[in-house]
Amino acid sequence: MAGDSRPARRARGGALDAIDRRIIIALRRDGRAQSTAIGEDLGLSGNLVANRIRAMDAAGTMRVVAVADYRVHGYRMLARIRLQVNGRSPHDVARELAMRDDVLSVHLTSGRYPVSCLYAFASARDMIEAARDVSAGIAGVEDVDVELLNTVYRYRPAIGPIAGHGREEA
Repeated sequence: MAGDSRPARRARGGALDAIDRRIIIALRRDGRAQSTAIGEDLGLSGNLVANRIRAMDAAGTMRVVAVADYRVHGYRMLARIRLQVNGRSPHDVARELAMRDDVLSVHLTSGRYPVSCLYAFASARDMIEAARDVSAGIAGVEDVDVELLNTVYRYRPAIGPIAGHGREEA
């Protein structure tokens, strides 16, 4: 239709476009916002926003989740447990750790400790027990290094800036 100013539909399974990124930014500001409110803010229809959110969720490019603050649940400290691995693939060790409910995140890194895990603990005793459990309970773990995060200046469990290079586009 000539002169139609409606936003184009995104190709199924395609990469995120500018509209998708604007919707994600709006959801990051308020994850409970209604599609109609997001649409009003962005100059889009609520139905288009809802359809885009469903499509991104179905494609696995975005999901809306509730994230609890670890401190609200009685955890007093965060620690990173780094693992030196021998005789087993770091990928396999990381996958095994990722299956555990007590691990917040698992990362493959470079250097002497190729597997790194982030944990939240209620006490120092819990932290020591977790380090022992990891070193004794996972095949291939040769050495464990524990780093207590003394001061957390920012803890944002999100995937980082989606808009261009850290700038959030409105």
